[in-house]
Amino acid sequence: MIYILTVTLHLVAMVLWMAPMIAVPAILMRYGSHVPKAETLDRLRGAFRGLATPGLVLTWLLGIANAVQGGWFDDGWLHVKLVFVLALSALHGVALGRLRRLEPGGAIPGILRALPWLVLALVFGAILMAEWKPF
Repeated sequence: MIYILTVTLHLVAMVLWMAPMIAVPAILMRYGSHVPKAETLDRLRGAFRGLATPGLVLTWLLGIANAVQGGWFDDGWLHVKLVFVLALSALHGVALGRLRRLEPGGAIPGILRALPWLVLALVFGAILMAEWKPF
């Protein structure tokens, strides 16, 4: 029963982490090629920090708990999944830094424009590994 609970919470935490990583850049792009006014930018930064960062921490903690419960640390699929999750964690840090440095009226960096697609591709790979456990 505890395993089912930690898996469920892991998935909820992942959604909490991924939603702002997809939505914040998508909202920024809605304003065209230039960053919106300071109030809007502050709200987007707050959403990213307040949702995505706790989601990242919870996803890692619950994922480690699941791996311990399942005894998967020697499984190849988990190592591949960790590559995807490490890449997502690195993108989180890059996006947070880029959001912090944005100035109202400035240009939106290319990494923020590509972030939703990169996130979707990496999440897809991580989910495939976790669901199929191919090796």
